[in-house]
Amino acid sequence: MNRLGAVSLAVLLSLPACSGSSEPELVAAPSREGWESEDAFPGYTLVRPLRSKRTYLVDMSGTAVHSWVHSTTPGGSAVLTERGTLLRGRTVEDHPIFRAGGQLGGIEELDADGSRLWEFTWDSEEGLSHHDFEELPDGNVLVLAWDRHTREEALAAGRDPELLAGEEFWPDAVYEIRPTRPVGGDVVWSWHAWDHLLGDRDPRAHPELIDINGDRNVDPPSEEEEEDELARMAALGYVDDGGGDDEVEEEDPEEAALKARIEDADWMHTNAVDYNAELDQIAISVRRFDEIWILDHSTTTAEAAGSSGGRYGRGGDLLYRWGNPFAYGLGTWEDRQLLGQHNVQWIPAGHLGAGNLIVFDNGTEKERAWSAVKEWWAPRDAEGNYVRSEGRPFGPAEPDWVYTATEPTEFFSSFISGVQRLPNGNTLVCSGSQGWVFEVTPDGAVVWDWKNPYGLDPEVDELPEEPDPERNPRALFRAERYAPDHPGIVRLRERGASIPLDPGTGPATNQYVEPEQEPGE
Repeated sequence: MNRLGAVSLAVLLSLPACSGSSEPELVAAPSREGWESEDAFPGYTLVRPLRSKRTYLVDMSGTAVHSWVHSTTPGGSAVLTERGTLLRGRTVEDHPIFRAGGQLGGIEELDADGSRLWEFTWDSEEGLSHHDFEELPDGNVLVLAWDRHTREEALAAGRDPELLAGEEFWPDAVYEIRPTRPVGGDVVWSWHAWDHLLGDRDPRAHPELIDINGDRNVDPPSEEEEEDELARMAALGYVDDGGGDDEVEEEDPEEAALKARIEDADWMHTNAVDYNAELDQIAISVRRFDEIWILDHSTTTAEAAGSSGGRYGRGGDLLYRWGNPFAYGLGTWEDRQLLGQHNVQWIPAGHLGAGNLIVFDNGTEKERAWSAVKEWWAPRDAEGNYVRSEGRPFGPAEPDWVYTATEPTEFFSSFISGVQRLPNGNTLVCSGSQGWVFEVTPDGAVVWDWKNPYGLDPEVDELPEEPDPERNPRALFRAERYAPDHPGIVRLRERGASIPLDPGTGPATNQYVEPEQEPGE
């Protein structure tokens, strides 16, 4: 499909009214020519098993060359900073108010030896951080969080009672935090989905706004299917409870009341945030809508609460959305491009597809029981304004690049998981629930393939008396690879970490590699 031709008659919807030329000059999608690869990109891969209090940095053979020990299990992201420190989400377990997949409650920064350099908490009766965060170039940190609202407030805003079983409603927000090391931070900017609800307006005429019922599933899973999914997530350590223990005759009344109160409260389930410094825009992955949304970060907090102001003149309204035009009335249920996606990001400059968006498209047990990686160019002009044709959804009509396994069902994780475009044009894929990390070339050839052998560590984790064969302690939220000369790796060595200069070439495809020694020995 010639996408540039398809949008040549587009009307500019992200710009305020202006005089002069009525048709913007669109930026061409990045070329994919000249990016052939036959080898894996050498480096060190950061992995954190969901049920363990240890995070690992492994070489190309999958052997741990460094690790960090934490006080809590990881509920979401962890990244190696250019300072040579580990920035990770910190989980508040058994929370009295907020219980959902990806719950955090705070962020901490650890030195090479595991000592804490910074601790930030976002945990109150009004909100809790969850899933992901993003460190900005100036050192501030974007944090995803739930904002707590009541059932009554949601119904007054137009929520369909059939879509709200409990007594609470948690729309998502993005907060920008200026760290005040060693403890705490100041909120310097925020965006709240609650401020941009559609109300009684026509969603087809206002795709920049959020339909409070836009997450409607026309073919919802049965109660049994929902319980099975919850049990799978609990078995991997992703949520607190797997739907009850068959050996327990009667559930604790307080726990039962909590579950009833917060049922269906996690409205959006935003699971990723990424920042584009050139455009000063934020991308978020909204799983319950099967969509990627883009926000204007250049606004003030006051402008972000409204529909005007900022670099793009739209305040905090959505600049762009993609994945499910059904959510705003300009497509059918069958038109969805994404199903429960995770880990959206802009591809960095100097990489294949620079400026494109890329995401792990999970799929679902009910509709498409295999996963994919999808990459696309969001049509825009040189100023960063997104375009679409009148009466049509935001483009493109289909992704520019898609990866699925030769046998699609062999590659499947219906939740968690991530993806990373590497400097040589290859793509690192983390199929989280499978504990599987592999690397593919632009042509889709697998050139590095590793099954995570690290699970519960007897030195730091509480081991079950009788291991449950249904539980997978090797599941991973994400995985990221860092080049041997990445500033963070260099600083880690300077801080005393014994990380080899050469990460090796890695195992043969599909080879399972046992670690040569226990981490810390």
